[in-house]
Amino acid sequence: PAPPPGGFKLFKQWKERYLVLTVEGSLRVCRDAESPPDQVVALQWNCEAIVEGREILDLPRLPPGGRRDCCFALILPQEKFLLLLADSPEDCRFVAVL
Repeated sequence: PAPPPGGFKLFKQWKERYLVLTVEGSLRVCRDAESPPDQVVALQWNCEAIVEGREILDLPRLPPGGRRDCCFALILPQEKFLLLLADSPEDCRFVAVL
């Protein structure tokens, strides 16, 4: 599958990562297009909710140019989460697919 448009950053120091949404419903987080995944989230079983930036109460400080309407979080079991930041609000439209 094709990656979502734009770049996404993980909350861990807002590093750029490459995301792949598989046909099986997993979100793979990779360093780049050629790297194996650093993290795999099976959305159907391991994702309790998807929350948009405006709904995240304790949003950490964003990097320069980062906007709340460009953020979203995957809420995972055991009080863990994966916080992502898109380059633009239009890039966050891909979240609706999830």
